Amino acid sequence: MVRIKITGGNLKGRAITVPENKVARYTSSKVREAIFAIIGDVTGLRMLDLFAGSGSFTIEALSRGAVAATCVEKDKRMSDTLNKNLSALSLDKDCLVLNMDVRYAMPFLYKRASNYDIIFMDPPYEQDFIPETMALFQKNVIYHKDTMFILEYSKRESLLASLKDGWNERTNRRYGDTIISFISMADRGEERQLKMKNYELKIKNDT
Repeated sequence: MVRIKITGGNLKGRAITVPENKVARYTSSKVREAIFAIIGDVTGLRMLDLFAGSGSFTIEALSRGAVAATCVEKDKRMSDTLNKNLSALSLDKDCLVLNMDVRYAMPFLYKRASNYDIIFMDPPYEQDFIPETMALFQKNVIYHKDTMFILEYSKRESLLASLKDGWNERTNRRYGDTIISFISMADRGEERQLKMKNYELKIKNDT
């Protein structure tokens, strides 16, 4: 088993226990701290954690004052472990864990009229989950105009090619092989700029 420490909030210093797994990746303490330094105060916000894995991001957010969270994780062993860790930290009443595929979870949450302030995605690297999931957001609006999307992915993946019209990358950070991008809905001017970037990318790839 692997122990992951919480880096901030009222549970700072406490640890969660997760399975040692050659397939699963756990967001490092350094990266989590950096993400929350950029996000700032999360008090009273509602979180969605897709491809949640250990749920360390959500647990960190709840420790720092987030009011509620939803975690989506299709692996039964990981979702069971997440539920146990939430219970051990007395956070189980604040977090809904859905043991299901993201492709089914998002329509489910949309039908429940769920709405989130921060959405975190950490899918398996280099398997094209990001473009597929971003397309699902177009059909299942479970966010508002000020929602912040945080994507964790491999440096070998191209985020720009994954973003459809209506999205804008605000900033990004690189930590070794990992890139963290902060995405939001684009206004009309930003949308035109994004279309031009995508057009330029297409021209470059075609030559």
